[in-house]
Amino acid sequence: MTVSKLYLFCLLLSLFFLSFVQAQTLQKKTILDFKDELKLTKEQEEKIRKIVNGFEGKVKGFNEKMVKVDGEIRRLLEEKGDIKEVEKKVREFFQLRAEAVIEEIKAGREIDKLLTAEQREKWRKIRRGER
Repeated sequence: MTVSKLYLFCLLLSLFFLSFVQAQTLQKKTILDFKDELKLTKEQEEKIRKIVNGFEGKVKGFNEKMVKVDGEIRRLLEEKGDIKEVEKKVREFFQLRAEAVIEEIKAGREIDKLLTAEQREKWRKIRRGER
């Protein structure tokens, strides 16, 4: 692969990273947006709100770090930096992304424990768009 092709590939990869981070910052609907439909109790709502707020705080931190790493990758690409350093930053970016996904799974599991069987089934249907 020539240097110009590698540079173009890495630039496109960097743009992909940025779109990934931007998609994470868009406001997503949470289970709390469906509290009436799910008939959540006040106690469930309070506990779920704590979980959601904790998760959103963690993800915000991951997103801020990913934006920083993305900037470092862009700088390295523009300066035709050492490929080993580019690889290191790409791995760092995806490690942060993996941590964010893991936190999302953990939060979802905590929330599932608070729901009744009926609420859990209804919530799965809502997420799949089957309601």
